[in-house]
Amino acid sequence: MTLTEVLLDIASISTLMFIAFLIRQRIPFFQKYYIPTSLIAGILGLLLGPQVLGQFSPVSLNFSGSISQWTNFLLAFVFTTSFLGTASTKFGRDVAAATCITGAVFMAQILLGLAVAFVLGMVMSGVPYEMGLLPVSGFYGGHGSAGIMGGVFQTEGWAEASGIALTYATVGMFAAVIGGMWIINWGAKKGYSKRKMSGNYLEKKDMTGIIPKEDRKPMAMTIANSSVLDPMAFQLAIVGTIIAVSHVLREAIIKVLPFWSNIQLYTMCLIIGAIVGIGLSKTKYNQYIDRGSMKAISGAALEYVIASNVATIQLSVLASYLVPILVTSVIVCVVTAFMCIILSKKWYGEDWFEVAMGTYGQCTGSLATGLLLIKVLDPNGDTLAAESVSGSCTLGSFWQQPYNTVGPLLMLTAPAVVTWGTAGFLAAFLIIGAVFLGRTVKKGVAA
Repeated sequence: MTLTEVLLDIASISTLMFIAFLIRQRIPFFQKYYIPTSLIAGILGLLLGPQVLGQFSPVSLNFSGSISQWTNFLLAFVFTTSFLGTASTKFGRDVAAATCITGAVFMAQILLGLAVAFVLGMVMSGVPYEMGLLPVSGFYGGHGSAGIMGGVFQTEGWAEASGIALTYATVGMFAAVIGGMWIINWGAKKGYSKRKMSGNYLEKKDMTGIIPKEDRKPMAMTIANSSVLDPMAFQLAIVGTIIAVSHVLREAIIKVLPFWSNIQLYTMCLIIGAIVGIGLSKTKYNQYIDRGSMKAISGAALEYVIASNVATIQLSVLASYLVPILVTSVIVCVVTAFMCIILSKKWYGEDWFEVAMGTYGQCTGSLATGLLLIKVLDPNGDTLAAESVSGSCTLGSFWQQPYNTVGPLLMLTAPAVVTWGTAGFLAAFLIIGAVFLGRTVKKGVAA
């Protein structure tokens, strides 16, 4: 990997996003269903790449091998900024509600995957029971989690596991964004969202993607004196410092606890960023962090994550295990959407639909796609949905990582332990949510 290769990849994705932006201005379908420019750009990159155009043309769009590292790199910025500059007094209960929702969905996805694998294994050959554990690694955790769980299975002798897990992650990403956009429009027509999303309410800025001159607002506030340090550079310095601290702490922990190497850097950034953000929110030092700048940094990184991920999807993986993957994907996505909507409405309270879509995006694609769906519903960050879902992702690591690392080993040696243990965890999340969170919503406590 060279800096020139990185620069050319950035230039290619940027060009695709600019072209996609122009295409979106002219195609009503993309406008009506709020298809984001980053998704359109990614699809363009996929179609113009070696897997599609390259099959019958000597000229195609090629990315360097380093683009596969973009997700971990860019998510470090997205996750670090999640809590910086926020001053929420309702943070605790919001995160608790979102955590119970995603926790219940996580366990349900495992049980659904195992059930489908068990049934298909009786009527089809080559569908092992342990395959039922792979959907959650792709849907809930995205490509990073899928790579971890698939890699563990692979080291234990199941060579196809990594490819299957990554395929689930790929399908999940499409289900998260495209399915999420459909649900958003359905919910908007029902009046569930604060922002009217129906095609009947499209404003000119939604159609063209350009905000009229008279409606434009400052993107961020200037805190640092530009004669001393550029204001955005000052905010980036804060973000970079937290990333550096996260890296040092992660490396130190790995020396003591080697299994911590399975914890990605962006997860550490989310943890440290949350500690710093929450800690500073109640002090005078919070004035040095500009929330607008943090949103700008996070938003830009998120756009490039989505575009690059879609543009580099491996289509060949979809050919293998197609039937069980499709059956499991449909069932898991439908049940996930149902649970996110119902549980959010019962347990979260105000802004429940924004949280429902955020948790759906997180639990079918990744936290990045969850934040993307929230961004569509809440582009100005007027709700605590993004913070709630991000916080639930942090807490979710405490059960997600053991399933990713130890889960495959238990599935191969003691599958009953995984099955019944997961059922117990699901029951616990449902009981906690119903007893503690459901009551507060009924009493009218703001969420």
